[in-house]
Amino acid sequence: MRQIFQTIFCVLSVLSAASVLIVGILCGWLYALIGAGAAILFACLMLWCKNGNPFRRPPEEPHADYMNTEEENDRLNGKK
Repeated sequence: MRQIFQTIFCVLSVLSAASVLIVGILCGWLYALIGAGAAILFACLMLWCKNGNPFRRPPEEPHADYMNTEEENDRLNGKK
């Protein structure tokens, strides 16, 4: 799913960057800043999807618990 979003944001970033020149010539350069801002926003979202969420917690390591069976606890503790 992350790769799909990465591709979508990449295409949107390129289209926004390409529209800057056309909008700048036809409507004025002040309106072109909106397209430039959108291109930067979509590029940041693309990189965020590529590198993953930096705020995500790492998965917790399984540990021995009283709810596990003896065999599971032995396996988690490294005993045979």
